[in-house]
Amino acid sequence: MYSICILVLLSCSFNNVWAATPYQVCDSAFGTIQTFDVTGCTTSPCKFTKGNSYAMNLTFQSKAPSNSVKVSIHGVIAGIPIPFPLPDPDACKLGIACPVNEHDVYTASLALDVLSSYPSLSLYVKIELVSGEKVQDYACLRFPATITSKLHLTVLCTLIFFLSIASIKDF
Repeated sequence: MYSICILVLLSCSFNNVWAATPYQVCDSAFGTIQTFDVTGCTTSPCKFTKGNSYAMNLTFQSKAPSNSVKVSIHGVIAGIPIPFPLPDPDACKLGIACPVNEHDVYTASLALDVLSSYPSLSLYVKIELVSGEKVQDYACLRFPATITSKLHLTVLCTLIFFLSIASIKDF
């Protein structure tokens, strides 16, 4: 019976941390996306909890040179793109070595802050890495997400664990 409790705890703890984030590619004329991941998101939709920050890594191969790259993040709600505020949209400060050369591979490391003031809802998150000179996308993707209030998965797993132990004692 203790093995069941341990399995429940481990499945809640690990939550498939080594799987990639599911996403859809949109038009990327200047690049090809190689990988994309959001920390803690391995299933669709990604579950974002208000008040937390989520790390994202986007790796792409360039098809054209550029001196600069800008990042743009939008929440798409009912087909309407609403910009997420970014402290600095300069992707050259996010791990991309500028200038960008044709055929080279680059990784942008982003952070998405989910503010407590955001409403709880379902949406698509759209991320674009845009060439500074030609205004074409190096990378464009979108993925479904839900924004929820704080009821952390760890709290839920701890509760399940203790309820399992309590039921063992009743035997």
